[in-house]
Amino acid sequence: MPALVAEPGMPIWIDLATTDLETAKNFYAEVLGWEYDDPCGGYTVAKKQGMPVAGLGEVPDDKSSLWGMLLFTPDIDRAHEEAVRAGAVSVLSPRDVGKRGRMAVLVDPSGATVGLKQPRSDEPFFAAGEPGTPVWHELLVGGQFDETTAFYHELAGWDIRVHTDNDRFRYATGEHDGAPLVGMWDTSALDENPSMWTLYLGCADVDAAAKKVERAGGRVVRQPWNSELGRLVTVVDPTGALLNLCEIPEPEPEKLEDWHEPDILDPENMPKELKDAMDAARAAGEAAAERSGHRKSGH
Repeated sequence: MPALVAEPGMPIWIDLATTDLETAKNFYAEVLGWEYDDPCGGYTVAKKQGMPVAGLGEVPDDKSSLWGMLLFTPDIDRAHEEAVRAGAVSVLSPRDVGKRGRMAVLVDPSGATVGLKQPRSDEPFFAAGEPGTPVWHELLVGGQFDETTAFYHELAGWDIRVHTDNDRFRYATGEHDGAPLVGMWDTSALDENPSMWTLYLGCADVDAAAKKVERAGGRVVRQPWNSELGRLVTVVDPTGALLNLCEIPEPEPEKLEDWHEPDILDPENMPKELKDAMDAARAAGEAAAERSGHRKSGH
C-alpha cells in the first residue's frame, strides 16, 4: 500500500478510544483485515498491507468508545497555542508520545474533540483512499456552525466552501487547493445533535462488510444503501464506537504511481476512487439531512 504525504492541516491519523481493546482488535481484523503491532501501554497500531492506518487505545469502562481524528502540524506547540486563541479549549497540551511523535487534544467551538499530531519523521506519511483506510471525515456540528467553520479555517488553513445553506440544511466542506478534505454538517436542528467527528473507512464490498460486522459482534445502524456515487453502511463496533463504511475499489496496479504523488489532493490528480468516495460520503450526509428535515416537518 503506497504512502501519501500530508500537508499542514490535513487529517493524518485516526485513533479509537475503546473500552475493550482485544474485542475491538478482533472486530476490525475480521471486517477490514487489519493486523497489529504488539500493544504497548494499552495502545496498539493497526496496519493494512504493512502500512500504519490507525491507533487503538484502551480507556476505562465508564468512558465511551469513540473514533477520533488528528490533523497534521509541523509545529504542534504553535498550532496548539493558535487554536486556543481561536476559540478551542485545550484538553491535552502538546506532549511526547514516543515513536508516534507529539500530540495534543482540543475541543473546538462546537464541542467536538479534535487532535493535533506532529510525527517524529520529517515526512508526514499517511494511508487513505483504499479499502481498510480512511476515505472521508465529517464533523457533526451541534451548535455554533459559523464559529466552528471559521475556527477550522484559522487552525487548519482550510478554505471553507458552503454547498447548502437554508433553514433545513447547512453543509460545508473544508478544502485544500480546491480539493475537499472534510465535510461539516450543521446538525443543530436535529432531535439528537452531539458535536463529533465521524469517520468513513473504505471497504471493497459494503454488503459483505455489513455481514462481517454482525458476525464479529457489531451492529448495523443503517443497512447498506446507494448514495449518488457510492454504497455506504453505518455500523457500531462491539465496544460502541460509531463509524461508516464506504465501498471503494482496490486501486489498479498500473495506476499505483498516481497514489505516490505528494499533490494527491489536487483535483486534477486525485484518483477517481478517492474522489468518488469523498463525494459519496458528502452526498450521504446531505440525503440524511433531507430525510431528517422531512420527518421534523411532518412529511
